[in-house]
Amino acid sequence: MKDSSATVIVELKGKSEKEVLERIDRSRRKNINKAEREGLTFNKEFSESDIKKAYEIYANVWKDGGITPKNYDEWKKLIDSKDYQLFILKLKGKIIGSALIQKITKKFFNLDSDEKGIRFRAFSSDKEYNDYRPNDFLYWKCIKYAIDNKLDFVDLGGWQINARGHLEGVNRFKMQWGGNILHYQKDYPILKAIGRKLIKKSSFFWWLNKKIKGEQVV
Repeated sequence: MKDSSATVIVELKGKSEKEVLERIDRSRRKNINKAEREGLTFNKEFSESDIKKAYEIYANVWKDGGITPKNYDEWKKLIDSKDYQLFILKLKGKIIGSALIQKITKKFFNLDSDEKGIRFRAFSSDKEYNDYRPNDFLYWKCIKYAIDNKLDFVDLGGWQINARGHLEGVNRFKMQWGGNILHYQKDYPILKAIGRKLIKKSSFFWWLNKKIKGEQVV
């Protein structure tokens, strides 16, 4: 059964790194510069122990957000796939987060296009290091990775339709990266599709979904 979804797309085709950066909100650019001054590094090469530490941070962040993380074997399977790429974030050699991206084309959105891009799938960082602006750094480095590899677009991993609570802030954050909202239809199992529709349209079902997940409702 189809249901409406949305995401934020940063178009890169025909744009220089400078042009892409200039479209990003000034506060985000300021945070990127701060992270770089503090010495954060974005790493494509890592060991098995690095992956396990990055997974530990990812799992803790997801649980704190009320989301069940993938188990380690499932997560490792994605990392080993040619369709995914993991980057590990370090500060002075210490792992403090990671970014998992998926390689896609615009056919992912049911569009008749072979344009290539990446989709943000799982970003996480140790909240102890929030003052170093790790999330802004990870977003920009993944966008820059797409620019350097001459990709056509970056999908920031979703935009919540009829957002409530903290998701309103997540939407605002994503809109600060110079992208535009793309609405598209996606197939879901029928019960999941019905549930998604109810949650988006009804404050009661949104509240009930939060309670079931054990998230704080404000």
